[in-house]
Amino acid sequence: MKDRLLLVFSLLFLVTAGLGLLFFRCRPSPDFEALRREILDLHRKTIDAHWKKDAGHFAAHMADGYFAVQKGEIRRPTRQEIAAEYQRYLATTTFTEYRDLEEPLIGFSKDGSVAWSVVRVKVAGSERAASGAEKGFDLTWAWITLYERKDGRWTWLGEASTFKPAD
Repeated sequence: MKDRLLLVFSLLFLVTAGLGLLFFRCRPSPDFEALRREILDLHRKTIDAHWKKDAGHFAAHMADGYFAVQKGEIRRPTRQEIAAEYQRYLATTTFTEYRDLEEPLIGFSKDGSVAWSVVRVKVAGSERAASGAEKGFDLTWAWITLYERKDGRWTWLGEASTFKPAD
């Protein structure tokens, strides 16, 4: 009797595990092309936010715990700090150029809940110092942004960036 009960429980476990595995494997995979278009659209809106001087765009897309890797440092600015930084930056900067130098590279986790983009852009213009003096710049920026999709919306988990003067 004991052996029969063990056999029944073993079979029940195998059937349950098999059905669970079958169900898991039959889940539809994400539409990665649609997700790619969403990330690309967010990237393009971010470039547009520079032209429109929309500081709120940046803070609105940041996840709680957002991080930034720049100049050999890791920062964890709050949304308020990001909004204030972009407000100051955009108020004193005039762009003459802000464009992709190549198509962004975009990738995803297997379930489509995490994404990343690798971009390279040309940025040129001038920045006004506190004294009122204008100083020109002509840079190539590259960065990696990590995204997380929650409730049908992408948020920025963090980014790492670097730049160099134009050749």
